[in-house]
Amino acid sequence: MANVNYRPNSQGGETRGGRADSRNGQSHGSLWGILERSRIIPAIRSPEHLSLALVAPASVVFLMCGSPATISSFIWRLNDRGKIPIINLDLISGFAQDSHAVEFLAEAGAAGIISTHQDVLRAAVSLGLIAVQRTFAIDSAAVGSCLNRLKHFVPDILELLPAVAGPIVLPKLRSAYPGLPLIGCGLATTVKQIDELIKQGVTSISAGDPALWII
Repeated sequence: MANVNYRPNSQGGETRGGRADSRNGQSHGSLWGILERSRIIPAIRSPEHLSLALVAPASVVFLMCGSPATISSFIWRLNDRGKIPIINLDLISGFAQDSHAVEFLAEAGAAGIISTHQDVLRAAVSLGLIAVQRTFAIDSAAVGSCLNRLKHFVPDILELLPAVAGPIVLPKLRSAYPGLPLIGCGLATTVKQIDELIKQGVTSISAGDPALWII
C-alpha cells in the first residue's frame, strides 16, 4: 500500500483541529510533489479500465465507479500497485453521502475522497484522508460561489470542471489560496491541450479516456 494516509493543510499553516501537519510523516509539499508526478490522473469510469490504470505512469488514480460489493477489491488492487486511490463518493453506486460511507472507504484503504458536499469532505478530514472538493465553473456566478464556499472549508485539492476554465479561475484562486492545488476535469481531450493547461498553472488533469493516461 502506498504511504499516503495523511492530512496535509492546504494553506501551509497550522492544521485544522490542532493536529500535526501529516500522518506517517507526509507533508503538504509531498502532496504537490505527488500531483506533479501525476500530470494526467486516470479517472476510472468503468471497471474494465482498472487494469489500464494500474500500469499508467500516474501515482494518483480517481475511482468514479464501483459498489459496496466491488469497491474494496478495486482499492486493494490499486494499493497493491502502489497507486493512491481517491474515491468519488458522489459517483459510485450504493453509498449514502455521509460519514459512514467515508468510514467504510477509509477502512477499505482509500487515500482520499472526492465530493461536492463539504460535510462529506469534513468527514474525510476527520479520518486523515485527502479531501478533494469537486466544483463547477459554468459561468462567473458559479466561480464566485466556489470561491465563497472556500471561505468556510478549504479542501486539500480543488477539482474544477471543465478543465478549460482553470486558467480563468486560477488568478483569483491563487490570490486567495496560493497553496491549493487545482485539478482540471472535462473537455481536455488531447495531450497537447493538457500540456498547455498545465503550463498555464493547472496542477494536474483528471481524464476518463485511457488513451490519455500516458504522462
